[in-house]
Amino acid sequence: MFNFIKTIDRYIIRELFDPFFFGLGAFTAILSASMILFDLVRAVVVRGMPMWTAAQVFVYRLPGIAVYIFPMATLLAALLAFGRLSSSSEIVAMKAGGISLYRIMAPVLAFGMVVSFVTLLFYEVVVPQANLSATNLMVQTGTNRTPRIQRNVLIPEIENDELKRMYFAGSMRGDLMQDVVVQEYSGGKLAQLINAKEATYEKEKHTWLFKNGTIYLLSEQGEYKHLIHFKEQYMTVKYSPNDFKISDRKPEEMNMVELKKFIQLKKKMGEDTLDLWIQYFLKGAIPFSCLVFTLLGAPLGLSPQRSSSSIGLGLSVLIVFFYYFLTFVSMALGELRLLTPLLSAWLPNFIVGGVGVYILYNSAQ
Repeated sequence: MFNFIKTIDRYIIRELFDPFFFGLGAFTAILSASMILFDLVRAVVVRGMPMWTAAQVFVYRLPGIAVYIFPMATLLAALLAFGRLSSSSEIVAMKAGGISLYRIMAPVLAFGMVVSFVTLLFYEVVVPQANLSATNLMVQTGTNRTPRIQRNVLIPEIENDELKRMYFAGSMRGDLMQDVVVQEYSGGKLAQLINAKEATYEKEKHTWLFKNGTIYLLSEQGEYKHLIHFKEQYMTVKYSPNDFKISDRKPEEMNMVELKKFIQLKKKMGEDTLDLWIQYFLKGAIPFSCLVFTLLGAPLGLSPQRSSSSIGLGLSVLIVFFYYFLTFVSMALGELRLLTPLLSAWLPNFIVGGVGVYILYNSAQ
């Protein structure tokens, strides 16, 4: 009997593969066109971005939408696989053989769990680097063509989880910063302050030349103890102009470890980190929507009318739309501090998973 059950497990998982890969292809085509291609075509036509650069950016952006495609493909696989098994009365035959619906669901949930962990790994390892590479490429392309003015540029420098320096520029264009302020910290206290009218990056020396500035040396009590005026002074700054342009990295350009450190830094700077905490917990919640969707999709697919790929695809889109609508509402409640960041991120999974459990329970009766 044990070997027979294992055979059923393999059979059900094989049934999931074809619609899963069909979903990957279909949803990739849909989302890449709507989320990536439109902006890139406009960048090529309007801003003159080279086609090769646009192709590279497209490849870098694909992993970012893959984390949304995996759950959708998993949902479609569960819907179509169980729809086909139900339409051919195989589910009825399994029940007649003494196998409960809960046992039939076991390989489906295992499949959803595996896809969830793969998505989480993808989200943590591939997506941040790909998004950062795309951003760097866009910045380099924009800098090489028409340098634009940035206002109020701020970037921290951290060593061993401790804030060492804070760089600020009132404006920045290309390799030139104006109204520059550098704060240097020692033991968590402000030790030195540098003000300069401007700073220019010298590419050959890989360093910054500060002009018309003042260095303030501070005591441990925070009082000025020494002043140094200078007309020109080379300063050791570990960042290049491109680093300043991408200094305030977005959550999608960091994995969970990096984002947590970034949140701690922002907290030290006195900034509100509520939204960042929600984004942090979403990095775990979204991959595990794969498991939730299998829990919902399999019992929904028990209706024989849902074995059609077109019907399954349409139903998958509706369910995913409902899921992300719940996500946006839940995030809004988190922003309003009506929910904790953890609950705000995971609430849609609990709701959709609860609906799946309810439908499964009714189907098993």
